[in-house]
Amino acid sequence: MRNRSTSLLVVAVVLGFFAVSFAQNGQRQGGRGQRQGEGRNNAAPSPTAKLPFDPHDLSGIWSRNPTNGGGGTCRECGDLGFNKDVPPMTAWGEAKFNANKPSYGRALGSPLNGEHIGRVRAIAPGQGNDIVTACNPEGVTRALLQPNPMEIVQLPNRIFELFEWNYQRREIWTDGRELTKEHDWSRWFGYSVAKWDGNTLVVDSNGFDERTWVDHFGYPHSDEMHLTERYRRVDHDTLELVFTIDDPKTYTKPWVSEIKRFKLQTKEQLTYDGWYGLMEALCAPVDATDQFIKRIVNPAGGVGGVLRK
Repeated sequence: MRNRSTSLLVVAVVLGFFAVSFAQNGQRQGGRGQRQGEGRNNAAPSPTAKLPFDPHDLSGIWSRNPTNGGGGTCRECGDLGFNKDVPPMTAWGEAKFNANKPSYGRALGSPLNGEHIGRVRAIAPGQGNDIVTACNPEGVTRALLQPNPMEIVQLPNRIFELFEWNYQRREIWTDGRELTKEHDWSRWFGYSVAKWDGNTLVVDSNGFDERTWVDHFGYPHSDEMHLTERYRRVDHDTLELVFTIDDPKTYTKPWVSEIKRFKLQTKEQLTYDGWYGLMEALCAPVDATDQFIKRIVNPAGGVGGVLRK
């Protein structure tokens, strides 16, 4: 039987390519298989939203996708971008931005319609340079913008964020340590500490590898980026997140995201083939090279190769 992780990867890329063509009419495509419970619309009032909850308890599996079946987000959850209002970039930031070639968004050459150019420059994955295409980590902000489920696990001294997409893990320390400015090396997910400000969990992070992107549209950041996340559980079923990027090397002023919302997932929404929990949506380089790049990405981008059956 074919490995489900490989199947998810191939499907995700094929649909990701077609998303470029469909972007103008607002369709979103994704890489998850159909689950039980698919079709629930999280934009509708939830019967459990008013249940009692502890605002300091963020544990659970959360998703920005209303059905766990497609690549889009629920109506009130925000899109896959950071914010449409992009601050002016420095010369260094502009150069990095222009060098990034995403395959997400409206197709390159489409009318701007008042949008920032970052949302209107998508090309086929085989012609782009998104490092995620080659199974590299996508970084904190982009992982949190994904519509795929994320599990939050709270321990006495730290918090884990477990991302279904690409099977990634992030560690946030809550043991009182301070975030230093100097690190021996940069990390794909940076260094993170957190503390409570009332009912809001404030996470401060730095030490990021600058090769990751801020979002799916290819906005850059430098290794000097300081990221602040503010999580607030507003009801039993809803978690809100606002990011702030402070990166003077890239942007001339701090960049605050739109409010991103996550919905608490039920067992029915997270059951696939009788198995409850996060799926292994893992990008494996050995499969990516053979099945993804040679068979899907290159032919789709006109780079060469034959799409085998």
